[in-house]
Amino acid sequence: MEYILFKQTEQPGKNGTTMWRLTFYCIDDGTEWEMTCDNTYRNFKRSGWESVCLNDDSYGVYSDLKRTDRRTREGVAIVSADSRARLVYRCCDQAEAFKLIEADLNLRAPTNFKELFDAA
Repeated sequence: MEYILFKQTEQPGKNGTTMWRLTFYCIDDGTEWEMTCDNTYRNFKRSGWESVCLNDDSYGVYSDLKRTDRRTREGVAIVSADSRARLVYRCCDQAEAFKLIEADLNLRAPTNFKELFDAA
């Protein structure tokens, strides 16, 4: 499965740590997924999330994320930070990531009947 990283927020964690929340859109099924990375956990470096979290140009398409059965308090599904993602395509910025998601959503839900019949 492939996922588009489209949102990345940094926030203070417990005991003075820094945490990042990464939000992904799954291209395969149109679902949203989140991951939380803590800079004091071993997987931050071992699984390669340090380079993703500390770079402003990390938006793009990733594969090899490991889904879990857990959800955030808001009900968003969670991918594990223990997985080591593979960058498939790097977006030039967040706006390009949003354009990729918009294009995928348009393919999933045609905006008019002509598009619906043309697809059949």
